[in-house]
Amino acid sequence: MSILIPEVFADAINAKLDTTIRIGRVAFDATSLVPDILVAGNTVHFPTFNRVAVAESVTKGTELTPKVVDMTDAQAPIKWIGSAVRVFDSEAAQIKGAVIDQMAIQVAEAMAKKIDSDLTIALDTDIAYKAAAAAGDAITAKELESGFAKFGDDIDTAGFAGIIINSRLLPSFYAMPEFTSTQLTYQTDGNGIVTNGIIGLYRGIPVIVCDNGTYETGKSECKTYIVKTGALGYVFQRNIKIEEDRQGLLLATDIIASSLYATKLIDSTGAVVIRKTIA
Repeated sequence: MSILIPEVFADAINAKLDTTIRIGRVAFDATSLVPDILVAGNTVHFPTFNRVAVAESVTKGTELTPKVVDMTDAQAPIKWIGSAVRVFDSEAAQIKGAVIDQMAIQVAEAMAKKIDSDLTIALDTDIAYKAAAAAGDAITAKELESGFAKFGDDIDTAGFAGIIINSRLLPSFYAMPEFTSTQLTYQTDGNGIVTNGIIGLYRGIPVIVCDNGTYETGKSECKTYIVKTGALGYVFQRNIKIEEDRQGLLLATDIIASSLYATKLIDSTGAVVIRKTIA
């Protein structure tokens, strides 16, 4: 006998994923650009358009010089992830739906952690901009501003998806007047109150705390990312596949969840990492 309705369980996992994926909040869903991920192949091709448009002076009677569209193919391998839990009949009979609810939470958190880690790897692999921090476990407003400076004059608040920090940097932000002082016109009430991983706004940009891939243990240093909107992309099979595998001799049922996805920093100049050691 089935102990769950797969569609309901999948919906529960997806709902939980929406609140547990942290770095994914600064990435955009590129599934519509590469629909074949769900049906074929083991590599995703993210199409990106290089900047070619140039304004030029107009001379009467002289034609403008058209620029040819230049599209670069950015590739990323498809990741296949899964998670399985075992529910014994005695547990399911004793607390019924509570077991399934708890399993949905655990499966979602395990999958979210893996997705976040792979998004961090995508950032580290292709990121072009790097700024230095004096300490491995602290950050200052001046160091944050050095990161923003990498973008030149392209620093409109609306153009940024978010700032990703490790939890070790929370004391730095709480002690930073540029983050906490409402006397500054660009700060708001409520900074420091954590909601779904967002600790507040810096320059109007969400600051998201995430420990998945944001600390390099070997060097004892945090990695802070400032990410532009549209720079980090992912394709993700939202309709997670759910299966049950009955273990009759054990009087238990295995619940198995799996999904396909890929991650890619599509614009290498659309993000900056701030850390003590920069290559």
